[in-house]
Amino acid sequence: MRVGFVSTYAMNASIRTQTMRMQSQLSQAQLEVATGKKANIGLELGSMTSQLVSIENQIQMIERIQTTTSFVTNRMAIMQNSMASIITSGQDFVGQLTVEVNGALDRDLLEQIGTSALDHFTSTLNTTFKGEYVFSGINTDVAALNEYDPDDGGGSAAKTAVIAAFTTEFGFAPSSPLATNITATELETFIDGPFADLFDDTNWPALWSGSSDRGMRSKISPMELAENPTTAQGNVFREITAAVILIKEFSQTEFSDSANSMLATKALEGMAQGVNNLAAEQSKIGTVEKRIEEANERMEYQRNILREQAMTYENVDPYEVATRLNQLSISLEASYRATAKLQQLSLMNYI
Repeated sequence: MRVGFVSTYAMNASIRTQTMRMQSQLSQAQLEVATGKKANIGLELGSMTSQLVSIENQIQMIERIQTTTSFVTNRMAIMQNSMASIITSGQDFVGQLTVEVNGALDRDLLEQIGTSALDHFTSTLNTTFKGEYVFSGINTDVAALNEYDPDDGGGSAAKTAVIAAFTTEFGFAPSSPLATNITATELETFIDGPFADLFDDTNWPALWSGSSDRGMRSKISPMELAENPTTAQGNVFREITAAVILIKEFSQTEFSDSANSMLATKALEGMAQGVNNLAAEQSKIGTVEKRIEEANERMEYQRNILREQAMTYENVDPYEVATRLNQLSISLEASYRATAKLQQLSLMNYI
């Protein structure tokens, strides 16, 4: 006699299977209510899952580019602030020299002005961001401007070259008392000739700067690259360096009053020119910053569109899910009650 299909065990097993299935469905429904998204996207979308994956990949690519451009934007903002600081210092330098040129030239004060300006210019041009020198172009691990007077007191290659150029030109060192015989015209010839040559395309990277000619390139949109237009290789930084070195190095030389006045005047003119050109460099960086801002706006717009498309695949109808959750809860409660009733039955009662 076959009684398995009417046994309490068989009925209990059937209800248990249904209960477990409803519990799983209830958990998924609860998750969908909490997140607003499909619990098993791959199962529900089937072959359309690849479209969602493609959209998500595009969104992630845009977000990676946005993260990168945020670093680029911060880097350029630091460069803008640094150049603004150099301009302010340069204007102070011009103002102080103007007072000195129009009055009695105090050699000690000139040296102080030159030293202070050089220290500020060196430290500012060697500004770092996340451990990288921002004015060094792609040579981010190398200082943009070498120390002219290192702390070890040994002197730099640039300082040695400046002294050598003067000695070669006049036949004696700047510290020699013979310097008093140098005329203003002779000094001007030296400044515009051998001294200026120390800052040309050959000597600048060899003596003064470790930066590269090319600026950092960064992807600012899926189809667009931007290059930082400013590095310490630019002529503007050479002009400013030359101006402060003139005062720093030769202010204590025993020049005549006319030659000393020529020295201050040439330094003043060089710094004034450098400050004007530095403002132009700021404009170049500002142009790139504007490009990045516009690219970010376009990418954010594209990202929002892609996000909306993804939501059409991922999101659930909250009313439908709430109804399904309620129905599952009712069915599961009924299953629990049926199970409790079955546990009270025996085969004899059923027969």
